[in-house]
Amino acid sequence: MALNEPTPAHLSVAEVDNALQKLSDAGWLRLRKIARTLANIYPIEDDDLLQEACCRALEDRRHCPRHVDIFKFLGEAMQSIASDTLKSRTRHPELRLVSNSDDEDDETIDPPDDRPDVEEVLAQEHEAKLIKQRILDLFLDDPNAQIMVEGIMEGMEGDELQDLTSLDKTAFASKRRLIKRRIEKGFPEGWKK
Repeated sequence: MALNEPTPAHLSVAEVDNALQKLSDAGWLRLRKIARTLANIYPIEDDDLLQEACCRALEDRRHCPRHVDIFKFLGEAMQSIASDTLKSRTRHPELRLVSNSDDEDDETIDPPDDRPDVEEVLAQEHEAKLIKQRILDLFLDDPNAQIMVEGIMEGMEGDELQDLTSLDKTAFASKRRLIKRRIEKGFPEGWKK
């Protein structure tokens, strides 16, 4: 790059590759947990989702802005890919042949579709975001507690969760108690809309 050339707004493929190689084991574990969570909501496999997010970044089909952390970028990319997959499947539903025969001996069965419909999925997503935001709002004054709560929501525990903060064991245990007390105080009867 020449001296007078402006810095691109997004990372190059080489920079994305470098960032992926530097991603910690804990970061990869968290990304896999996010992919698993999304796969439980959307009609896509978790491994496929994470791989597709990485492939799109490495093939320059999806751009990571310079000011965005690679972990956050991949998490948001997976959310977008999963959502697009659902929209695509609703626009182009799976077609199945069903016998239209009136023959009484015909034992063709058309099993019911047990997949949630788009409205149910969107309602669940909205409810989950609302719950998450209401809980995070309890900790606006405490960034370490907020980071810990986000980690807990992503299924992190123990040392992995403590690694997210710069707290020693005593301060970490104290912060966990604070989180528990605030949530119990904020939602004494559990979650209600």
